[in-house]
Amino acid sequence: MDRIRQFIQEEKSKLSRMTFSSAIEYILTYYWIPILAAVFAVSFGIYLYVKITTNIPDNWLMVSFTNTRAVVDNDSKLWKEFTEYTGYDLTQKKVVFDSSSYFDYTKNQAKGNAYYNAFIALTDAGELDAITMEPVSLAALGQSGRLMDLNDERCQDLIKNYSDRLIYYDPASAQDPMSSQDDDLTPIPVGIDLSDSILITEYHIYADGCAIGIGAQSENISQIEDFIEFVLK
Repeated sequence: MDRIRQFIQEEKSKLSRMTFSSAIEYILTYYWIPILAAVFAVSFGIYLYVKITTNIPDNWLMVSFTNTRAVVDNDSKLWKEFTEYTGYDLTQKKVVFDSSSYFDYTKNQAKGNAYYNAFIALTDAGELDAITMEPVSLAALGQSGRLMDLNDERCQDLIKNYSDRLIYYDPASAQDPMSSQDDDLTPIPVGIDLSDSILITEYHIYADGCAIGIGAQSENISQIEDFIEFVLK
């Protein structure tokens, strides 16, 4: 704490000796990263507050197409075809497709990645229903605890219909050296392989296959089933 106080006093002293324009330039030069992080955190907090406290319609489905440069956002060809296929009443609820997120859990568990932090917030809030990425990345993401275990009774139809497509997170592959030998290391189904779906054959959203995982707090399992059925039709 003493070092922190000393550092703050030193910075205040430096700034007090500068002109206003020099002080602004100094702050932007040396502190732009924490400033940007703070702005992102505040903006995202405001978004969640407005979303929760105002009467914004709920979603039929929200899907994050992570790590792709393909155009699969709202009003894209994929979005239009899916909403026409399902016939959802969009005056009552929304269908949200987002492809602006980029993070890879296989790289240092995506620590410090703002997109990953947003994924956590949206998933924990029950907003994000599903996420797609390449199968290896999705399997690794299972360690985060933010993907639904498809053994959940709500996913019985998915297990039954797509048992040959399951993507597993293997706890043994990421076992903590300090964990107990009694810990359950049984592989957990966290995704469904869609590598032969139109997401690859028509939209080419990934180079090395595609898999979909369900947000751990999602309540729109039926709509996720509709989406999987649609892309595999």
